[in-house]
Amino acid sequence: MSAVAGAGAAIGPALGGLLARYLKRLLVSAFLLWIPNGSLQAVFSQFTIDTFNWKPALIGLMFSIMGIQDIISQGLIMPKLLKKRSDAQIAILGMASEMIGYSLIAASALFSFYPLFIAGMFIFGFGDSIFGPSFNGMVSKAADASEQGRIQGGSQSIQSLARIIGPIIGGQIYVTLGHAAPAVMGIFLIAAAILVLNKGIFEAIYARE
Repeated sequence: MSAVAGAGAAIGPALGGLLARYLKRLLVSAFLLWIPNGSLQAVFSQFTIDTFNWKPALIGLMFSIMGIQDIISQGLIMPKLLKKRSDAQIAILGMASEMIGYSLIAASALFSFYPLFIAGMFIFGFGDSIFGPSFNGMVSKAADASEQGRIQGGSQSIQSLARIIGPIIGGQIYVTLGHAAPAVMGIFLIAAAILVLNKGIFEAIYARE
C-alpha cells in the first residue's frame, strides 16, 4: 500500500485538494481489484487441475476462449456501453461482474462443479475487460494534460505491484485455506474497492460543484 500512497503523494501537489483525493481513491480501488486478479491468474491452472482434473489442452483452450471474449467485450460491447453509461458506471459494472465471477468460482470449488467455474470465468472476464478502459478513462479525465504521463505511469506501477503481491498471497491462501480461498478474497477486496471508488466519485462531484 506504500506504493499507492507514494503515487497519490506524487500527484497530490500537482492537482491539489479534492481532485487529488479523488485520484488517490481511484488508484486505491484499482489496487484492491488488481490483487485478486493477479492471484487468480497465478492459481488458475493449478485450481482446474486440483478441482476438476483438467488436462493442459483444456486449460489452454479456456485461456484462448477468454482471450476472444476480451476482444469482443472491448471491441463490440464497450463502445455501446460508452454511449449509454459514464466511465464510473461502467467501472462499477465491471467490478460487480468480477464479484459475481469470483462467487461462482468459489462455489465451483466447494461443489467440484466445473460449469459454475466456466460461467464464473466468463462473467469475470467480461468485468475485467470493461473495467480497464473505463478506469483509464476516469484517471485520464481527472488530470490535466501536463500530468497525464505521471499519473498513468503511477497507475501502471501500482498495477505491477498488485500483480506481484497477488500471486504471492493467492498461492499461500490456496495452499493453507483451500481452493476457494483466492476467489473468496476477491469478493471481499472488490467489495471494498467499490466502496472506495464510490466515495471518490462523490468527492469528484462535490469538487465540480
